[in-house]
This record gives sequence, C-alpha cells and structure tokens, in this order.
Amino acid sequence: MKGDIAVNITIKAGSDSLNIPVIPSKVSLLFGNSTPKTVDIWQLGEVDFNNGKELDGLGWSSFFPARYDPSYCRFSNIPTPTTYRDKLEGWKKTGTVVQVICPAYDINRSMKIKTFQGEYKGQEADFYYDLEFKEYVKLPQVKVEAKKYIVVEKRDPVPVSKPSSGNKTAIKKGDKVRFKGGPVYVSSDASRPAANRGRADCNCTIVNSNKHPYHLIHYSGDIVYGWVNASDCEKI
Repeated sequence: MKGDIAVNITIKAGSDSLNIPVIPSKVSLLFGNSTPKTVDIWQLGEVDFNNGKELDGLGWSSFFPARYDPSYCRFSNIPTPTTYRDKLEGWKKTGTVVQVICPAYDINRSMKIKTFQGEYKGQEADFYYDLEFKEYVKLPQVKVEAKKYIVVEKRDPVPVSKPSSGNKTAIKKGDKVRFKGGPVYVSSDASRPAANRGRADCNCTIVNSNKHPYHLIHYSGDIVYGWVNASDCEKI
C-alpha cells in the first residue's frame, strides 16, 4: 500500500551477511533491567547504588521459504533454507558477534545469537524458526604488567678458592691439617682469640671465606678446637 514503510532486516558478521527474506510480523525488544547494589548504611538504612543493568535482548519468529513467492518474500534471489540454517547455527556455535540492522525500527546493534531453533513444515520444506539475540558489550582492554620474581637458593659458605700465604695447596673440608701454632678463635669472624695453642695435627671440619677460614679439631699435639688463621696451618 502507498505509504507503507519498507522493512528490511540484515544480519552482518564482518564481510558476511544474511538478508531475512520473510519479514516477521513482530520483532521483540527486551530491555535489560537495572541491577542496583543495595548497601546498609549506618543511620540511613538501605541505599541502592547503580551497578549497571542486564543485557538487552532482541528476537523474532519467521520462516525461510524453499521458493520465492512475491506475496511475502522481500527479494527474489533467496538462498535455500538449509543455507540460512547452517549460517545462523555456525555463528551461534562460535559465539560470533553480529550486527543486527533494521533501519525501519531504528535497530543497529552488536549482538550474539543466544537461541536458534526451528522445524521444517509442508511439502516444500520451508524452515520455520525462532531466533533470539543477546546484547554484546565489549570490555575495555586492561594492560597487566608482568612481575619478575627472583628465587635465591641457599648455599653453603664459599670455600677459600686460593691458598693463603704459607700454604702450598688450598685446604678443603675433610683434609688433614698441621697447625703450626698461634691464636684459636671461637668463631670465624671473632675479633679476639680465645686461646693460643702450640703445634698440632688436626682434621679440618669447616671451611668458609671469613677472617679465620678453617675450623680444626686436633688428633695429636696441642689441644686445638676452633677457628684459625690460614697463615697458621698447612695441608699435610
């Protein structure tokens, strides 16, 4: 009739698109409800804070005809019902974001297919379907900075790598050592000796890199039990 509005519905996914051949008798718009957050505040009671809203919805019911009929088809070169069915079901399965466009209803929305189902009817096998969309909201990208964590493994005290003056060979833990006489300390970094001992043959039980690097225990000679200077002993 003269003055009728031309209604066209197109579903686009990138460069791919489908034109709906039979315009549904109605298109349902479902506007998401608000979702306020209720908080109990001292001496005020319950207060609602805006917490966004539910996603909008869109849907309709129609059919994909097996052949062109000018009384209800919007255009003549229509794909088969199976072509429509497979395309919509594929977009639904992959969660493809589509653009639903209907200028007559002022609709141009980014959405995803929530429900698509139908059945074949009649001897010509027209496909009658129900199609429902859900609003798609793209979240802003958030830049996350990766942090580096350094794990420091514990290790034994560093052994003396070079022989001290008077030693022909570096002394290691477990070596037999001749103590030539001198101060003996209670710790490897002590400032004062605990005693002065004479000549003795000893076992080296600990080695580190402090001021008095060798811990000796005598097995003959004078009583030596403690830390000594590298210059006062030599490897046997």
